[in-house]
Amino acid sequence: GIPFADKTLVIKEMQNQSNIAGGEDGGTGLNVWDGSLLLARYLEKKPEVIRHKTVLELGSGCGLVGIASGILGASEVIMTDLLYALPLMRENVKRNEMLWRGNNKPCQQIECKECDWFRPPPMNKLLGNASEAMHPEVILVADCVWISSLIEPLLQTLKMYTMDCSTKVVITYQQRGKEAHDEFWNGIHGLFDVVVVDTETSVGLTKPDVFHVFECIKKK
Repeated sequence: GIPFADKTLVIKEMQNQSNIAGGEDGGTGLNVWDGSLLLARYLEKKPEVIRHKTVLELGSGCGLVGIASGILGASEVIMTDLLYALPLMRENVKRNEMLWRGNNKPCQQIECKECDWFRPPPMNKLLGNASEAMHPEVILVADCVWISSLIEPLLQTLKMYTMDCSTKVVITYQQRGKEAHDEFWNGIHGLFDVVVVDTETSVGLTKPDVFHVFECIKKK
């Protein structure tokens, strides 16, 4: 279990399946990555970022960050990933239901939906009829930048889903290679006004130098 917000989160993982059908990500959505733990810890220290808000997560994997958001008081969480990752994600949502759902808890629902960055579905398909929101107030992305081929599709998906300039995007990622880092860095700064967060100064959270936390608002 993962101690979190005075509770214990239980997140089941599975072996990566690199031969997975349609897995442009190399089947990496079945594990908890360090960038996900970092984003969950950052939100734990700064829950006002998501509390009482509609949250969309891209590349949710096995669901740690989205479930953590529900526990911290997001009103609605839509977690997304490729189709192969959804059964494990849904299992983990159910497994931790007692932690995020309850009479006195703000979180109304956590949903798991397919979103392929090469063919991102329209926002109304992700939010669905049950949602009162027309757009997410916050978009979360944890450790989703490691292959160059996924960077442009991710950036275009973020561009599409931040039509409303008030949407805040919070990203954690691990710098793994200069080429991918430069492409992502330039791309994200081209679309958004980016604040590179010093987590130690702002919330007292120590992290290795290869990890970055960005808070982004779309350029007007």
